[in-house]
Amino acid sequence: MEVVNITENVFQITLPNVNVFLIVHPVGLILIDTGPKDSKDSIFEGIRKIGKQPEDLKAIILTHAHYDHAGSLAAILETVQVPVYASALCAEMIKKGIAFKTSSKVVAFLLKLITLSGRIRSTYINVQEVKSPIITVNEGDWIPDESGLQVYNAPGHTAEQLALFYPVKEALLFAADCAENTKKLKLKPVIAYQSIKLSRQTLKKLAALPFIIVVFGHGEAVIKEKFEEMFA
Repeated sequence: MEVVNITENVFQITLPNVNVFLIVHPVGLILIDTGPKDSKDSIFEGIRKIGKQPEDLKAIILTHAHYDHAGSLAAILETVQVPVYASALCAEMIKKGIAFKTSSKVVAFLLKLITLSGRIRSTYINVQEVKSPIITVNEGDWIPDESGLQVYNAPGHTAEQLALFYPVKEALLFAADCAENTKKLKLKPVIAYQSIKLSRQTLKKLAALPFIIVVFGHGEAVIKEKFEEMFA
């Protein structure tokens, strides 16, 4: 686990294979995504590294339901009871413990066979069910208010994915898994998208926002000019 200071009040906690983010906001700490199962202790360690305590956490936002982004939500909520924000589809999935949906009828049928219609649970397909209420948000909404993050629908990688624009002085875009910047800035492998066409449309929409820095669920942050090179 590594804590990277993106800006004065935004921190990236680099977990194995995925990033989550902490925002030091006037209302308290905001956590974006929760990492895979068993990430709670690492996230809480990251919170302490920036001079805060887990009790300072005041909101959690899920970008999408995949196991590596939502896998520790239930565990964190067992320690701190805070509002959770997500898209309506993501909220529906998490409440049922579902981390993965596919638009392919063939893949859906195969998953149904493999899991015996959901009776067999898999790390990649399921997360621990969340009993706490989840606040659903739509494009244009603000979390927790207009001093915080603005919500943008970001389908492509998944249907329920959200991106978040934080128009503070540094103007940050939290792009989730719309792209990745592990070895280089690029789209994820085609197999990682429910719709590559939708994903490209989402990226162009997000590129129009007036951000300065963009961060991803996987890889390092880049400045807007580098992000725009994807469309050159």
